[in-house]
Amino acid sequence: MSFKKGAMYVFFANIINLMISLFTGFVLPKYLSVETYADIKLFQLYITYVGILHLGFSDGMYLRHGGKNIKEIEKKDILSEFKTFKLFQVIVAIIAVAISLIMQKKILLYCSLVIFPINVANYLKSLYQSVGEFKRYSRFTYLNTMLIFIINVILLFIIKSNDANLYIVLYVIAYFVYFTFIEIINRKIFKPEKVDADKKYLYEDIKSGFFLMIGNFCNVIFTSIDRIFVKYLIGKVEFAYYSFAVSIENLMTVFITPISTVMYNYLCKNREKENVLRIKRIVLLFSSIIVAVVFPAKFVIEHWIEKYNSSISVLFLLFAAQYISIMVRCVHINLYKAEKKQNRYFTIMSLIVILSIILNGVFFAIGRTMEMIALATLLTNIIWFVIGELDFKNYRLKIKDYFYTFSILIIFILCGLTNSSVIGFVMYVATTLIMILLLMPETLKYCTNEICKIIKNHSNIRIK
Repeated sequence: MSFKKGAMYVFFANIINLMISLFTGFVLPKYLSVETYADIKLFQLYITYVGILHLGFSDGMYLRHGGKNIKEIEKKDILSEFKTFKLFQVIVAIIAVAISLIMQKKILLYCSLVIFPINVANYLKSLYQSVGEFKRYSRFTYLNTMLIFIINVILLFIIKSNDANLYIVLYVIAYFVYFTFIEIINRKIFKPEKVDADKKYLYEDIKSGFFLMIGNFCNVIFTSIDRIFVKYLIGKVEFAYYSFAVSIENLMTVFITPISTVMYNYLCKNREKENVLRIKRIVLLFSSIIVAVVFPAKFVIEHWIEKYNSSISVLFLLFAAQYISIMVRCVHINLYKAEKKQNRYFTIMSLIVILSIILNGVFFAIGRTMEMIALATLLTNIIWFVIGELDFKNYRLKIKDYFYTFSILIIFILCGLTNSSVIGFVMYVATTLIMILLLMPETLKYCTNEICKIIKNHSNIRIK
């Protein structure tokens, strides 16, 4: 599947996610108490860590199949490998449940229960992503989000519950329903044959994927370390405010995921310098435009969810950090994977996590506010971006591209400081358009031509 076609499949799947995320991001905190919202966000934060419990198995599979066509892989091998993984995760989940019961920690028990469905579902998503089966990948992308959406609607508007435990228990059930659906779909695709689990997959995949897994886990730690600092050093209410800002920031994933998802398979086959540089410039142009969604978000918060006004300053700093990190997540990380530099990726991510902890600690000591923690996150992302550019010398951008990147960053923050979200939006959009015309006219022309081709082709298909 081509890069553009794959990206479109994932993009449309994420449009559904966007609509659902808008509900979750704005309606849930509107009707729930701050304390209940904080408990739910803490559970959702913790379950982001369960991915480490596959110990690199999924990542080893991901690296081994990257760039291949699914028809090139022996069906029995896929089924045997998958069966081995499921058996492995059952054992891991049983151990985790036992530990949480011994410790008598309710939230750890909830997290232990979802280890199996989450990791198995993510394994299958990784398989389809690695072989370029983005149509199937996209189906899995929005399925669980839809289930969570249905639960939230029922609990908020029919049952009218403010009980965090009820929400979390039903989320756990939703993950198992999600796994069941995926298992049914997968069986239809592969027409299961009788195969045995084989420990060779356990050894080989963990061996090859362990450092990539650690690198990915460091990435997860890095993207959540600020919330940990806020939760345990500032307070529960502030954690709710900060988590709300993060949930709004995550709306940008609907635009980022289509690129980051298909980029690995694309870069496995296409790493010519001009192609990569063109993509990097498109990412720069794209990211500077999509961060403008924060201004409507600010307007909604100010006029509809006033109790979260305290999160607005944090929101702009986090969006600024996201703007810088888009290049890293879409291009740099996928280049590490495509060039099989998982050891280097592990080293870089370890350094970034350590740096993030140090900067969060220093900035907290200076200011002891959510804004200082968010500022530390922005600075860490800037350093991460610079390291990535230094690492891939063959794909470095021109000076004018870097000037554009950091000029837009400064303009964005300054426009965010204006009292009026409408005036700030107009100022940002106008200034960004001028910068694009002055510094990136070739990239703008290329993107415009490609969009026109897509529209024309779509129109021709409809006429036929």
